Amino acid sequence: MTYRMSIVACCFLAVWLIGGLFVGIGGLVKLNADEAIENINKKKDDLLKRPMDPIKTEKGLTITDQYMYAIYNEQEGLERYFEWTIVLPKFAALVITAMSFGLLGGLVNIFKDLATGKTPISEARYVTMPVLGILTGLVVLGLTYVLPTALTKDTGEIRPLTLVFLCLFCGITTEKFYAKIDSFFDKLITGK
Repeated sequence: MTYRMSIVACCFLAVWLIGGLFVGIGGLVKLNADEAIENINKKKDDLLKRPMDPIKTEKGLTITDQYMYAIYNEQEGLERYFEWTIVLPKFAALVITAMSFGLLGGLVNIFKDLATGKTPISEARYVTMPVLGILTGLVVLGLTYVLPTALTKDTGEIRPLTLVFLCLFCGITTEKFYAKIDSFFDKLITGK
């Protein structure tokens, strides 16, 4: 029975890891592309003044200026590797990415326990810890709106790279993270 449980645990962990990496990286690439396009749009007038020899893309689009070229480069990479992210609104990409990196943090927690011999593979929390990691990513995203000073740009917009690594680290230290949250809210509610 222990051998079967080990196989099941390994399969679950592999699926969680591959899925978390694919969705997390896709979401992060989408968020970075959105940010790059915002920056390109800020320089639109200057870039439109810089013509170039026409380039024909694989999709038949003719690019005639630096602005079109810069936008195309950002979109083309996204379309090639993570086409499913194109239709996502920015906030949905933020939520999915935060949850994915929380999941990856939960997996790091499991792998750490396995690697150090703290937990045998047959006793690994291969369902509950990843799910808790996903939810931790969502909680961290919520906290970034509650505690904005360390994580936001001047516009009040969340910095994606800061968010994903915070989700990852909180997923890794899930038990300590929730202990701190409990302590914080106890003090907030009781005023002590």
